[in-house]
Amino acid sequence: MKRGPSDRVLAVALAAFFIVVQFYTSLALLSPTPPVGFVFASPALAVGMVAVLAASALVALWGLLARSPNRLARASGLGSSFAILAAWIGPALLSSLLGLDPRAGLEVVGVMLLGACFHLALRRFYGIPIVAATVVVAYLVTGALAAALGLGMLAARRPPLLYALNHGRAAGVFVTANQFGAFLILFVFVALGASLAARSAALRRLGLVSAGLATAALVATVSQGAWIGAVAGAVFLCATVGLRRLAVLSLIVLIVGGSALVMLRPAAQHNPADAFDRLRTVSAGLRVVELFPLTGVGPMAYWRVYPEIRPPNGGQPGSFSALHPHNVYVSLAGETGLIGFAGLLYGWWRFSSAVRGSLERAAPQTRRITLAICAGLLATLVQGMFDTIGIVEITFVWIPYTALALSAAEFGLPYDRPAGAP
Repeated sequence: MKRGPSDRVLAVALAAFFIVVQFYTSLALLSPTPPVGFVFASPALAVGMVAVLAASALVALWGLLARSPNRLARASGLGSSFAILAAWIGPALLSSLLGLDPRAGLEVVGVMLLGACFHLALRRFYGIPIVAATVVVAYLVTGALAAALGLGMLAARRPPLLYALNHGRAAGVFVTANQFGAFLILFVFVALGASLAARSAALRRLGLVSAGLATAALVATVSQGAWIGAVAGAVFLCATVGLRRLAVLSLIVLIVGGSALVMLRPAAQHNPADAFDRLRTVSAGLRVVELFPLTGVGPMAYWRVYPEIRPPNGGQPGSFSALHPHNVYVSLAGETGLIGFAGLLYGWWRFSSAVRGSLERAAPQTRRITLAICAGLLATLVQGMFDTIGIVEITFVWIPYTALALSAAEFGLPYDRPAGAP
């Protein structure tokens, strides 16, 4: 007799966590940083989202402890997950304790631990057909609806303030068009991977429709960093699945298109005042790294030190420019120091090693879905050079999506296999 939550309860809990975590920008109302941009969620809704994340993570932890207390550490592939999580969460904990705002830092670490519960539980239970089906299908449906809603809101120019703040760019229910783009570049590759790997016509159609909507919405964001990241992900995916000519074509598009964007920026629906803003914000971030090299200022504490290191003509305290350096690597180094940056590198090395090991003898369908998810992750790492906050990216993107990629590398799409298939 099985102990702990049933397969169905686990499936619902993990799917709920994965869906809610996609809309983490709505949690900005609970952040200690000054409010910036257009946030749809009310404080009560933001608290409710955190409650769903916490409840789902507790169910995941219950399943891990109740179902496999003696085998958890020896479970297939979980050693890499423990190493990745320790490399990313450990430095955040250290920098929180030694940083400028220990309370805010420890709150972030708490959310990271909730993500760790999800990560380990998805790795452990993804091979159960109902778990994989519920998580992936619920994600595809939710993402397709979010993309369609973003396009509809752009066409209707509603809400007017959101439309104005983003200069006529699609932002959906996210705070900015760039954040919408960050969601879409991951979603479009996961959806494409599902369509390439699925055996059932229904799942292929769902993946294709979702990818199509996401691509249209991504174009409408006019998020140049997201566009460059998406093309980089396409180059990787085409090269790794054997479409070498298409990979070369994508690489040419990346080089030519990226050069054109640099020359044209900010002409395409961007605020002209932001023409050189990224250079100033990155220089401010590098100054923080210089002043706090070992453990950084602590998670979510960058904005506190910014007024003291603000560069000439830099953004005003309380603005978007003052919240983070708009470069995920400089941001992470500023928040968690060189220790955190070393953890970043080690975690991704362990992740890539684990994926390569799982795919050595994997079936073609398993390779396609896994490589598509990895392409999405690569796209976010490229976009991160132009945007996103380091510790936030680890908490809400890297931890859950590496779990999905590692799970797919081991099991593929288990719910999509014909009866009796291995």
